[in-house]
Amino acid sequence: MRAFRPVCSIVIALLLIPAALFAAKRPIRPVAEQTKIDFLLGEVRNSPAIFVRNGSEYPGSRAASHLLSKLNFAGNRVQNARQFITGIASHSEASGKPYEIRWPDGRREPLAEWLLERLAIYEREHLRAPETPPLR
Repeated sequence: MRAFRPVCSIVIALLLIPAALFAAKRPIRPVAEQTKIDFLLGEVRNSPAIFVRNGSEYPGSRAASHLLSKLNFAGNRVQNARQFITGIASHSEASGKPYEIRWPDGRREPLAEWLLERLAIYEREHLRAPETPPLR
């Protein structure tokens, strides 16, 4: 029984090391900015549009997954939603080509433009200054 305790302690320590390393590598960005980025990723994920990357087409779920992977790789270099759009979600790192979005009606536009529009809507709706009561 005594030999079991050190082995058990070692096993527990080995299991906790990956969690500690993951926590240490997680990007730290302001909560408000992470919330905006999460909103934008959700907009991509739930969009009925087709996302075009390097000439290939992807549904929103795949596009959002790709952008999230790029964001995780960028880590702390991306501190706000605009950096996410311009640095991560606007173009391919491999080819330099801009990402596009194709709507069901066939209309195409740069993904960065659409995301900036969605961000502006989010900020208008969620970041309004609270109304002050009238003075009496």
